[in-house]
Amino acid sequence: MGRRSKNDGIPEMLLEALQFVFQFIPPWTSIPLATVGFFLIVLFWDAQVKIPVLQIFGLMFGGAFAIICLIAGWKGAEFRRRQQEFLQADIDMEWVRGLSWRGFEHQLAEVYRQKGYEVEETGGGGADGGIDLKLFRDGRTTIVQCKHWNTWKVNVKPVRELFGVMTAEGADSAIFITSGGYTSDALKFAEGKPIELIDQHGFLDLVRCFQKKLQDHYGVEPVNAHTDEQAPAVAEIPPNCPMCQSPMKLRTAKRGKNAGSQFWGCSRFPDCHGTLRHRD
Repeated sequence: MGRRSKNDGIPEMLLEALQFVFQFIPPWTSIPLATVGFFLIVLFWDAQVKIPVLQIFGLMFGGAFAIICLIAGWKGAEFRRRQQEFLQADIDMEWVRGLSWRGFEHQLAEVYRQKGYEVEETGGGGADGGIDLKLFRDGRTTIVQCKHWNTWKVNVKPVRELFGVMTAEGADSAIFITSGGYTSDALKFAEGKPIELIDQHGFLDLVRCFQKKLQDHYGVEPVNAHTDEQAPAVAEIPPNCPMCQSPMKLRTAKRGKNAGSQFWGCSRFPDCHGTLRHRD
């Protein structure tokens, strides 16, 4: 389940909990559950409240529960349908272009949940950007901005703005993800800062890795084995620096006995010299 907002009330929390349940049990069970729940609430209220004029509230509470239950069942069914489509999807750039900006954001939320993060879908950015996700793990907070652009390159301005938002929010790091690419100025600005820039190929690798793990879990045969030469060979979330806890970047040794081999280097280099061995 997602991270709850402080403004969530009992109906919202109940809907979220039931929706989560119906992702794993048959969604049609929401119909008998709604029916039984309605009558139990009405009967309990009538037994406790003897004032006739107040007994109507029992019908209201029972009806509210039944409606929430049925909505949760429908959402659970939609989740199962989307999951089946995703398991059979051929993940390529055409698939990415077919996503709405909300679908793009939701897909990333599922990827990071699978990676072990607690995810809050803020929905604050919309199609034009902003903080779309907040990731929580090991006491650290990462903000994520999604740009569902098909052909554009993200320039330095939104990356600089994300860095400002990260500072204002008191977050530990930030991730900018686009279905397009980045200008050289944007890449240069992110150097040495706790900001990770993920382009269309990085996004494809993340989603394909997520899909592969789901396929293995459910015993589903892959639709297509991708060999996109432009895509990175490794689909993984960078670890945090052991010295300063900033996100790390995959680098290639240029000299010494390990020349040509890859390793994780701190994104704040040269201010921080933290490194980790990269396992091929």
